[in-house]
Amino acid sequence: MEYVCLAAGPGTRFGELGRYLQKAMYPVGLRPFLEHTLVQWLEGAAVDARRDRLTLVVGHLDEQLRGYFGASFEGVPLRYVAQSAPRGTGHAIGVGVDALPDETESVVVWLGDLFVPAAAFRELLAHPAPAVVAQSRGAPDESARLRATRAGERVTRVWDGEGPWLDAGLWRLPLRVARGLRRISAEKGEYRVLPNLQEHLDEGLELGWLELGEWLHLGGEHPSPEENVRRVVRRLWELAP
Repeated sequence: MEYVCLAAGPGTRFGELGRYLQKAMYPVGLRPFLEHTLVQWLEGAAVDARRDRLTLVVGHLDEQLRGYFGASFEGVPLRYVAQSAPRGTGHAIGVGVDALPDETESVVVWLGDLFVPAAAFRELLAHPAPAVVAQSRGAPDESARLRATRAGERVTRVWDGEGPWLDAGLWRLPLRVARGLRRISAEKGEYRVLPNLQEHLDEGLELGWLELGEWLHLGGEHPSPEENVRRVVRRLWELAP
């Protein structure tokens, strides 16, 4: 299985911290934020260092990730791919998967500022649908554009949906879909995951869902970016072994 973690963003919603600290490297206890998820990933995905690999898509302050994690994590090979400019998550995923072997069936992708528990990795990999998104409940004033629509066991809209579920930033996608998230660009030239994923849904992609439950992501802005960081770190500290 190929895994991709997006850790390239400049952290514009991370306040002044983003000027000198890559979000994924925010310290929680004696580990950077990302390492807490990597520990969960090893367990939940039953990672095998002989056959599995993790690609880190880096950009802003990438030297912090490269310097800390190096060439491997607990024996699992790490591959670094640079996103030369912040052109959106859809573009970042494309950059991360372009060089993967064409015979790769699917890829698991998550945002580097999202905490993913082991159970979520297990459920994502075991899900019978060919593509799967993790969803959670956001604050009532989250953008309506981020809301999803479900029809039973399937998601029919991941963009401009009815809610109350929102995309949480964890996906399992066929390689062709992961490579095809650069069709629709926003006004500033960014390629976002959700409107591009909606294009694939409209073309017949079968998309399942799982509930992430507690949504712990450093990039949140509710009730404020500062309070969100404090809440996430407090909660992650409670959950840490």
